[in-house]
Formats: sequence, C-alpha cells, structure tokens
Amino acid sequence: MPSVVLFSLLALALVGVALAFVLPTLMRARVRRQEASRAAVNADIYRQEIDELRDEVTRGELAAAEAQQARADLHRRLVDESLPRPAATPAPRIRRAAVLLVAVGLPLVAAVVYFAVGRPDALTAEAEPETAGEGDYVARLQSHLSRQPRDGRGWVLLARAQADRSEFKEAAASFEKALTVSQKIAKDPGVLCEYADALGMTQGGQLAGRPAELVMHALAIDPKHPMALEMAGSAAYADGRYAEAARYWQDLLGQLPAGSAKREDLAAAIARAERKAAVTLPR
Repeated sequence: MPSVVLFSLLALALVGVALAFVLPTLMRARVRRQEASRAAVNADIYRQEIDELRDEVTRGELAAAEAQQARADLHRRLVDESLPRPAATPAPRIRRAAVLLVAVGLPLVAAVVYFAVGRPDALTAEAEPETAGEGDYVARLQSHLSRQPRDGRGWVLLARAQADRSEFKEAAASFEKALTVSQKIAKDPGVLCEYADALGMTQGGQLAGRPAELVMHALAIDPKHPMALEMAGSAAYADGRYAEAARYWQDLLGQLPAGSAKREDLAAAIARAERKAAVTLPR
C-alpha cells in the first residue's frame, strides 16, 4: 500500500506540473470563445438590420442612397464591435511562481486528503447532468445591449427570444425599449404587432387596451398588413364587434393563397362572425 500511495502522489505531482503549463492556454481559449460568442451576436443583429433596410427600400420607405449610407454605418459598427480587446498585461514573475506552486501543491494535498477520507468507488458514480452553458442567446444579447443600449434592432431580437421562452412580460419591456430608442422601429407595423401580441399574452391572451391600440397604430401605418388585420379582427371579435371583425378578416382573406388551410380557416371564421353580426343588435 505505501508504494501505491507514493506512486499516486508522484503521478498527481506530474499532473500538477502539466496543469501549470496547460491552464494559461485554456484560459486564453476561453477568452477567444467569449469573443467569438460576442461576434456571433453582433453578426446576427447586423444581418437583421440589413434585411430591414432592404425591405424598406423595396416598400419605398427609404431611398437607395440613404440605405447605402446606413449599410456602411452598420458595417463600420460591426467591424468596431468585432475588433479584439487589448491583451492583458503579462503577469509578474512572482504571480507565475505562485500559480505553479498552487498547481503542484494542490494535487498533492488533495491526494493526501483523498487517501485519508476519500471514497474510491466515487470514481464510478454516475455523473451529474450538465447545467446550461454560457452560450445562452438571451444572455449574449443582454450583454451586447449593455454596451449598445440604443441598438433598437438588438432590443427586438431580445424581445423575440424572450417571447420564444414564454417570458412575455420581459419581451414586452424589450419591445417597448426598442420603440423608445428607434423611431424607425416605432413605425414598423410588424414590430408593433409583435409587441401587441406579447402584451396580450401578459393579459391572458386578451388584446383589449394597449395591445389593441398598438394593432390599430400598425394598421394606420399599413392598412393591408396581414398580422395587423388578423389581430384587429380578433380584438373586434372578442369585443363583440362581429361585423367589424369580418371586415378586417375579409381584407386579409384576399392575401392568402387559394386552397391553403389558413385561408379555409379564415373563411370559416368570417362566416361565423357574419352569422353573429346578423343576430346581434348594433351598439
């Protein structure tokens, strides 16, 4: 037994020496992964904003020259965000010696304690499941927005990610922030409808009040917006305004492809609203 203990101590000492050389490399690799994660979020936001610019040019809301300038500004911002951070100041020699001492001494102390009170059978115990990694998309977006709080499109991406996780109260707050920091986003009917949907989910799926106001604002910007028409009809139907709901849905029906399941469902909803309107006294 003493020879086994001696051999184990020597082996652990060698592992400690190896760690002294490997740990700095591992730490640098972790920093590189964090930088890569930050770059991925920035690239995602950049692509989203480029798509938005392209859509605005297509709709005639933005001149091609203005879009080109905005695209150049976005590219410069992406490049600035992607630049590597300054390298840390090299550690003093005494700090390196301390790291080496800890790397060698800690395994030795651990070995002594293990052979004194340890449980060798623990090596075969079932591993604990891994917890969530650091690659959480919402956390990365929040980190980005802490550095770029006026990035409206970033707030929209965060709101959508939070809504996907059923965090509707947080999503509504992020949508509100997006509208506050960007006039362009405040005029986007699609974002207004998404905001209304998130708010509605905080009200148990009801669109009455502020959500309905956002939907009507979206329709004022684009009277043919599909999501706004669908939600306006739903809000009117829930409020007992069946004829009004049927009108909104009729405007949407012509935009749906013939023979599609969604068109058939909407046609049935229109017929149902019209039947209710026929037997309901006008307000």
